[in-house]
Amino acid sequence: MNILIAPDSFKGSLSAEEAARAMADGVRNAVPEADIQIVPMADGGEGTIAALSTLGDRRTVTVADPLMRPVEASYLVMEHEGKPAALVECAQSSGLTLLSEQERSPMNANTYGLGEQIRAALEAGFRQVIISLGGSATNDGGLSMLQALGWKLYDQEGQELDSSGNPLLQVASFSDQEVHPAVRETRFLAMCDVMNPFYGEEGAAYVFAPQKGASKQEVLLLDQALKQLSRLFSTAYGVDVQKTKGSGAAGGLGGAIVSALGGQLVSGIDLVMELTGIEQHMKRADLILTGEGSLDGQSLLGKVPVGVARLAKKHDKPVLAIAGRLGEQLEALHPYFVGLFSIQMDCYPQEEAMREDVASRQTRQTVEQLLRLYAYKHHCQIR
Repeated sequence: MNILIAPDSFKGSLSAEEAARAMADGVRNAVPEADIQIVPMADGGEGTIAALSTLGDRRTVTVADPLMRPVEASYLVMEHEGKPAALVECAQSSGLTLLSEQERSPMNANTYGLGEQIRAALEAGFRQVIISLGGSATNDGGLSMLQALGWKLYDQEGQELDSSGNPLLQVASFSDQEVHPAVRETRFLAMCDVMNPFYGEEGAAYVFAPQKGASKQEVLLLDQALKQLSRLFSTAYGVDVQKTKGSGAAGGLGGAIVSALGGQLVSGIDLVMELTGIEQHMKRADLILTGEGSLDGQSLLGKVPVGVARLAKKHDKPVLAIAGRLGEQLEALHPYFVGLFSIQMDCYPQEEAMREDVASRQTRQTVEQLLRLYAYKHHCQIR
């Protein structure tokens, strides 16, 4: 029996690799003779570099965190479409997990550190930069990222803004006359798993800023500022970011990348599947196991398990998915999966259930029971 294991991380509990190892242990406990292939996955957000780490080498740089304090981040040196590329992860410099609960406020946080990550890759000679969006603590429309790459930002009085805080709330104009020369020579791809516009009720501020600590009044201020910034981008670069699906990703970073950087937004899960070559592994698999922390109807919007299952459907391969939590509208997922299963085998409080050791054990136990049933059904030897 050939088993392909391709989960995302169980956020707050297990990395994609840790989840995959626990799933593999469950398979071995049930069917010792199974041939197991592990391919950790990501949707283009937090954890993407970890999931793709076998594809290249990491380089570490010291950059600013969302509050302009030094933090170590890395980028992954790899190959994409036959050319050298640097994969940069937004969450490593501008991520929500870098801040305490008390520090979280998109009115203060910025993406300057992401710009420093990109600049480090450019100065190392890379002219193809892939940016993993997601997990950000910010809602600055990507302005601080641009500052780190040489853009000058000005307020209504024509005074240049410094790099502290969120410049979105003050910017009235900008200049790209002193941009790092490598920017115009570089291809930028941004991996995202959302389709939100730049502003409005489905935009970056309304949908994501409350998760990052914004009050209702602050959401209104941020949304109006994003609307103003969209006009600046349109005037300068001829790009209507509001009409670009995904421009609201990572607090508007998507919009800055497609307009100011001339980049392209791509499906995170689709690009990760391409980079890992998972389709070749699928062709020889008898069964595919996937999963992530939570599964519900929203998982259709670019999440790993559905991306894996859609590709598997192309090859008529059965897929089982597990999750720490099963939510509403699961019937929307049924066309893609043989079954959806929660790993919660014991009644733990949430904090305890999310501990690494508990999540790993419950993942292993759940997969073992599923594989025992699957093996019995297919007349395979069970331990």
